[in-house]
Amino acid sequence: MKRYAFIFKIKPGLKEEYRKAHDEIWPELVKAIKDSGIQNYSIFFRKDGTLFAYLESEDPEKSFEYIFKKDVNERWQNAMNKYFVKEDESLLGPEMEEIEEVFHLD
Repeated sequence: MKRYAFIFKIKPGLKEEYRKAHDEIWPELVKAIKDSGIQNYSIFFRKDGTLFAYLESEDPEKSFEYIFKKDVNERWQNAMNKYFVKEDESLLGPEMEEIEEVFHLD
């Protein structure tokens, strides 16, 4: 299983609204995420609006390719788009920066 982590930012003052949206995540999206092979998916907040996300997948690229083709993901990203801080406003969803793994201990 490969580990994958990334960061992105949300707009100031929207943390609780963003959290609520994820508390009410659509079951259809959860199914698509699981069907893609993604496991142990978590998102963490920093006080400055930076979010750290972590997931595991046998092949993250294939998992992302699967998710990005799903209509439910496009609808979710459109609904979430108002939260993200990004330079390229034409991008649907967050501007993500992949984080390089330096150390891991089982």
